[in-house]
Amino acid sequence: MRSSVSDAFLIFTEPIEGRVPYLYLDSWGLVTVGTGCRLDSVDEAMTLPFVLADQPTIGASTRQIREAYTAVQSRPDLAGRPLDFAGRTAVRLTEDGVDELAARRLAALEDRLIRTPEFAGFPRWPADAQLALLSLAWAHGPDFSGWPDLRADCAAGDWRAAADHGRIQGATQRNAADRALFRTAAHATENHWDPDVLWYRPLGHRAELHPRDSGAEVVLLQERLLVLGYLATVSGVLDVETELALREFQRAHVLLVDGVAGPATWAALGTAVPATVAAHT
Repeated sequence: MRSSVSDAFLIFTEPIEGRVPYLYLDSWGLVTVGTGCRLDSVDEAMTLPFVLADQPTIGASTRQIREAYTAVQSRPDLAGRPLDFAGRTAVRLTEDGVDELAARRLAALEDRLIRTPEFAGFPRWPADAQLALLSLAWAHGPDFSGWPDLRADCAAGDWRAAADHGRIQGATQRNAADRALFRTAAHATENHWDPDVLWYRPLGHRAELHPRDSGAEVVLLQERLLVLGYLATVSGVLDVETELALREFQRAHVLLVDGVAGPATWAALGTAVPATVAAHT
């Protein structure tokens, strides 16, 4: 993958998946840790640098890791609620361990994806398209055998069509970001922009903004809306004009049209595609 993609991946995915040092069950009921990294078995968990939650300078034993893994598996009723697992196990993954696991998982995903015939050209794709497919694979897994339209879109380099076909049911925030990425890839390709550059701008964690809010976060929101062609001025206050512009942006990006800048809207705002381009998709 292009270096701009590997460099930005954690910045992109942490606001969506979180950064969780303890084991938990994801919404599919699978044991997960870090930035949404699913663990296939307790044996895989035991290869990771877990430490004791109350003594983080002491490494966890294989017995303690196994006990934690089993304890998490025993609570399918809590699947999809990571916070509810916070105090249920005695081991934690180190910060370096979270990063190393994510890097290892990302490389493995790329290796699996390029074995799919329609994705064989992945190394030559524009950076934004690479990040979009990796994002989908991170949440869904690398097997896209049930996604014939998306595979055909990618084989043809039709990133606008991929924006419509690359959706995971219920993953509103990720879908908004992936849609923006594919649209950006289309715009970058059509305008012969450097494919090594990630033109999408991951914005990271941002506060939820409501009408009449003010401050630096509102300025950032207004600057993004201005760059994208939805707003004419920056005032620092989420006034009526900004709310209307935000609603127009949400409508164009198939988001909940509520005039509130929440996680899904912030994710979509990372796109560099101007409103005039979005209107054609």
